[in-house]
This record gives sequence, C-alpha cells and structure tokens, in this order.
Amino acid sequence: MTEDLLDYWVRLIKPLFPMNAWIVSSLSDDDYLIQIDWNLEKEPRRPNNRSKKIQITISAEAIENYLDKGKKEREVSDRAMMKLILERYNHVIPDRNAHASQSASTEKWLISSDVLNA
Repeated sequence: MTEDLLDYWVRLIKPLFPMNAWIVSSLSDDDYLIQIDWNLEKEPRRPNNRSKKIQITISAEAIENYLDKGKKEREVSDRAMMKLILERYNHVIPDRNAHASQSASTEKWLISSDVLNA
C-alpha cells in the first residue's frame, strides 16, 4: 500500500511543476522522498541548465496518520499538501548559475502530520 501511496502523491503533485520536470521518488527509512528538477528553457545558450532541485520529504508519521484517515479526510489532506507545495513552488528562485556538469542546490521541503492535518 505504501508504494501505491507514493505513486499516488507523485501523480497528484506532478501537474504543479513544469511539464518537463524530472520527478524521482523513493523510500528513505520510513519517509517518502520526492525529488524534482527541470530544464531552464529560458536560456538558449545554456540548453542543459537545470533548475534548483526540490526535495519533498513526507514524514513516516504523516504517512501513518494519512493511512488512518477516511476517504473524505484524505481528500482534505491532499488539498492541504498541494496548497503548501504550490505556495513554496511559487517562491522558488531557479538556480540559473548552475552548469550541466554541476549539481544545482537543493531546496528541502518537509510534509509533516501538521500539514496533512490542516
């Protein structure tokens, strides 16, 4: 069930990011990790310039609490998570100084029980 939930959350948040976003999800201990970055297409002379990486960590406690909820409560939690991610995404400043051979900086976002219980 937990891997299905991770896939579900990736499908849920994917439309919030650019269409060319690369999204990689994994398990880390009991947390979910979703890493996202994309090409910065506004710089034609540097076509491989990538955005700052975003790492979303959904805590094990948040996952457990989510799984204990009913369908309606889960829908409310999904909307709260999407709202938080969209708000943070709207404030991300892409790292335009990173070259293709360099790693761009990573912005880390935590989704805790507090977020999903909003």
